[in-house]
Amino acid sequence: MAKVNRLWMDDRRIDAFTGTYADFTGHTVNFAALVRAKKREIVESTFSADLDRLSAAALNIARADWRTRDLSPRRLREALASITTALGVYRTYRTAAVLNPRDERVFTEAVQSARMSAPPNSGGSAFDFLAALFSKPKLDPAEEEFIARWQQLTPAVTAKGVEDTTFYLFDRLVSCNEVGSQASLMGISAEKFHEFCHTLSERWPRNLLATSTHDNKRSEDVRTRISLLSEIPDRWAEALHLWPQLTGPAWNNRTPDRHAEYLLYQTLIGAWPLSQERCWQYMLKACREAKIRTSWHEPNTGYEENIRGFVDGVYGTPEFIESLEAFIAPLILPGRINSLAQTLIKMVAPGVPDFYQGSELWDLSLVDPDNRRPVDFELRAQLLNRCRSLSAEDAVEDWDSGLPKIWMTTRLLALRRRRPSDFLPQSGYQPLVAQGAHLGNLLAFRRGENVIAVVPRFGMTVNGDWGDTHLPLPRGVWVNTFTDARLQGGVSPADLFGTFPVALLTRDLA
Repeated sequence: MAKVNRLWMDDRRIDAFTGTYADFTGHTVNFAALVRAKKREIVESTFSADLDRLSAAALNIARADWRTRDLSPRRLREALASITTALGVYRTYRTAAVLNPRDERVFTEAVQSARMSAPPNSGGSAFDFLAALFSKPKLDPAEEEFIARWQQLTPAVTAKGVEDTTFYLFDRLVSCNEVGSQASLMGISAEKFHEFCHTLSERWPRNLLATSTHDNKRSEDVRTRISLLSEIPDRWAEALHLWPQLTGPAWNNRTPDRHAEYLLYQTLIGAWPLSQERCWQYMLKACREAKIRTSWHEPNTGYEENIRGFVDGVYGTPEFIESLEAFIAPLILPGRINSLAQTLIKMVAPGVPDFYQGSELWDLSLVDPDNRRPVDFELRAQLLNRCRSLSAEDAVEDWDSGLPKIWMTTRLLALRRRRPSDFLPQSGYQPLVAQGAHLGNLLAFRRGENVIAVVPRFGMTVNGDWGDTHLPLPRGVWVNTFTDARLQGGVSPADLFGTFPVALLTRDLA
């Protein structure tokens, strides 16, 4: 999810985008520093009792050895909190008798990072003790229990500190803020993506490939639309200049919260049409998770009413709604095409494609509980029945219902059923490289010997003008599964996407 999600973000414009975010919100753009600060706050608040228990256990272990018995309890607790904060992964998997090199390296890096950020003369011996304890070849029962309990704490600290706090604070491009992702990373090169898929093929060919889950901050279709903002940073900056002028009265003479306002605008762009109540419930959760001026544990009702009033006022400003819809209109189709491309990649790349309920059609859901609303399975059954007799031309005549997405999915599943040998764990992955002026806007790869997936990238940038761009196909005749077109040699994007916006080619074995 993290890798394919970034395919639709244009990192060539990241500086302009970052500048707009910083200017509008006044917030820091140092994501790493923000993560560390928020994880530390979580350690000292939500998990302070756990930290105290772990510190006491570590102190008992230290006092059992004459070389470490004089360690300061305060400094030992501080070192443990700092290492927990600095850990770069959710958890390690140290056991009494097993210490794998990766875990040892991750822990060592956390200790080094914690030392660097520690105040002078803050007790390096405590860091030494914890580093030596973690790296012991074998652990006694007390040491094993301490390490096990610490390894249970660290994922909770990361989840609460990063996913449930920082992801609601660092809103530069909120489609980046997804479980398993680093919000500071915007975009990915085709080469890096191919490298990742090759690793999947070699090491994890049965890995689950999910693009939406119950735990998403935003559904896959919301993300693909929001990511289009990376292609139009100038237009986004213009909107951020205009919209506060239109919505200013909605603050009702109170000091505007530019962070909440920035988040609201991106949320409306990604999930529109979005009801006023759904929008408010999302903003309430987002503000409490951010923990800037309100939280779940200490709700600030005055501040929350201010945000509620702003949301209501925004929806009650016809000039803004008109401007918002005019801004969104040219994003809808490119966002849907990126969603189709993402689904195609998921179903052809090495691994097991996973569909979260509701994502068979366009699903503009936000974080839970919004993404757990009842799914209209009757509608999906009706559209599925229609798919059996429709051509690609027929499918794209009904964009709004989500028919193209479920139609493409049925064709892909049918192909996987007909030709299972092309999708075996041992079926290889091979990048295909386009040529021409927009070669970077065409992503293609071959699965096994007989299947090729081809999708466009940054369609708003290309705007239909592919110039001399073409994709050299391997030898033989290739059939487009979606259109039945027969292709060979060097094919243009018009050949590939003229009828349906993504392509799945299979070798003609006749």
